[in-house]
Amino acid sequence: MLVGTYDFTLDAKNRVAVPARLRSAFADGIYVTRGMDRCLSCYTPEGFDKYLQEELGKAPNSRRGRGLRRFATAGAVHEELDRQGRITVPQRLLEFAGIDRDVTIIGVQDHIEIWDRAAWDEYLRRQEEEADDIADEFATA
Repeated sequence: MLVGTYDFTLDAKNRVAVPARLRSAFADGIYVTRGMDRCLSCYTPEGFDKYLQEELGKAPNSRRGRGLRRFATAGAVHEELDRQGRITVPQRLLEFAGIDRDVTIIGVQDHIEIWDRAAWDEYLRRQEEEADDIADEFATA
């Protein structure tokens, strides 16, 4: 299970460390792609395949469904962790997520996300304000 919040800084070569406690999950590599809410979603190879089959596979074969599949797959890259447990994030993905230097990596159960730290702090602040309402909504659904 991939959980937790970790702060890191990109180096000059756009490398970021995968949190040490999560690295073993990515021994076979990591797929990095555009995620929802302007973050980067990162999956194990098996997890990425499952995401493509089970989540994106549900999207209809319509213009919007095809667009969603393209959104997730066209920008995806496969990376291997280096000896220090780092991956190199392509510039185009950093630009998509608005990442400059400071990042927050969060565990989201079956994948991790890489966020611009300021964007994550703002997102988290909004979520904390709405947490009770969100919980109530799911409780009555």
